[in-house]
Formats: sequence, C-alpha cells, structure tokens
Amino acid sequence: MTSTSQPLDLTQYLARCGFAPSPENPAWLDLGAGHQSIRVLHEPGETTVLYCLGSRGCLYEAVFSPGAPDAVITAAVEAALGPPSPQASRGHNRAAPGQPCASEGKR
Repeated sequence: MTSTSQPLDLTQYLARCGFAPSPENPAWLDLGAGHQSIRVLHEPGETTVLYCLGSRGCLYEAVFSPGAPDAVITAAVEAALGPPSPQASRGHNRAAPGQPCASEGKR
C-alpha cells in the first residue's frame, strides 16, 4: 500500500507553524520570529500579503495576486522565518523607521 502525502494548503501550513490571529485584527495571522514578527493577511480568493515587521517598523512586504499557488506563498513565509539576510541587517529596502508597510492596515 502506498500513501501519497498531500502538501498542506496555506491556512494549514500557517497553523502548523504557530501563526495565530492578531489581537489587533483577527484577519491578520501573526508569528513572533525572534528578530521580527511575521504577519500574513490571507483570505482565499483575495490578495495575500506577507509583512515582516521589526522593532523599528516594516522591514518589507510581499504581495501575492489572487490565485498565486500556496507553494509560492509558503516558500516566501519560510524565507521570512529564516535568519535575516546581511542586506536586511544593513537597513536596505526598509520603510522609514516607525512607518507601517505601504499597504498594512488598508484592509
């Protein structure tokens, strides 16, 4: 007998990683990752947004069009959960300190 394991959909993957609804907005799924917080706004059929938030504000965001494969979004979340890149630690490509990501809070 052979068993085929199906890949987890994005919602299942986020739950397995420990993401939980934010007290600020239950549509946001948050996870503290030590050096940053990862926030995912995912509603099936809608644009999915991944935010990486540091102590000084938004480090970066990634926006995925409706219909983007879960595997693509999952790979971006996995990369965000990894250690910060040397470029990120030098402060390149960041929002101004204390400023929200461009689209954060617009939902």
